[in-house]
Amino acid sequence: LIPLIRAYLDYIKCDTFTLARVNQYMDLIEKRASGVLVTPATWMRKFVREHPGYKNDSVITEAIAYDLMVACKEIGEGTRHVPELLGDLTFDQITTEGAYDVKLDSKLVHDNCQLLDLLKRYSGRISSERSTNEKSFRRQSSSGAW
Repeated sequence: LIPLIRAYLDYIKCDTFTLARVNQYMDLIEKRASGVLVTPATWMRKFVREHPGYKNDSVITEAIAYDLMVACKEIGEGTRHVPELLGDLTFDQITTEGAYDVKLDSKLVHDNCQLLDLLKRYSGRISSERSTNEKSFRRQSSSGAW
């Protein structure tokens, strides 16, 4: 799916700034899917377990819930960086200042070969690490080693 998204962005002649940001998000998604980074749910469970008010009794007090929501708000606004959740990805604080509209070029490609070449180029960008992970997964699933 990621190569298809990259091909589409190239196809519509996405501006450089937007393309760079979307690429950051796609890299983040790929790292989460491969297990390099934790998911938000995993991070929240860890946050609760490590909270000073948590007594390992499955009770989430108002103080724990409040602290969790503040942490989530700060992450969402870009004022708190959590490396195990975001890796080395950092975000500027979110504001509406400087927001602008960009009209994208959505003219149809008249030559399907051009579109197919574009898809092939982007699908070739799959990292060797991903390829290695898939081979390992296939070996484990075929041997029943779970």
